[in-house]
Amino acid sequence: MMRYRFIDEIVFDAADEALSGPSGRRRVPPSLVLELMAMTGGRRLVEHFTGRRLPLLLRVSECRFDGPARPGTRLRATADIRGVSAVSEDVAVAEASTAVFAEGERIATGTLMYVCAAVPGIDLDAWRARA
Repeated sequence: MMRYRFIDEIVFDAADEALSGPSGRRRVPPSLVLELMAMTGGRRLVEHFTGRRLPLLLRVSECRFDGPARPGTRLRATADIRGVSAVSEDVAVAEASTAVFAEGERIATGTLMYVCAAVPGIDLDAWRARA
């Protein structure tokens, strides 16, 4: 049995307590859509650095929500690396362009920045092998 530790698709159930915010149970909070974008961009960077650096969200440079995410609808996220700049031998700053789709329609886009650092004691290669 495989265990996945990365999410690029998700379906929220209307009964999920994550939907108990101000928008009520008829809309997935934009913060959760942004989290999906951040996880997808981070995963793309783990692959880019072949498991040698841990990406940490540094900044949301731009984020736009074009439509609501509804419970029960499959959300699919994509990410492309726009650029990587080395800071030192073990640290880089990277930018990813992300988007979230609901039933094929784009509902959110974002440009996210990450600091990507080698972290002693964290075996990202083992983590990648389990994902």
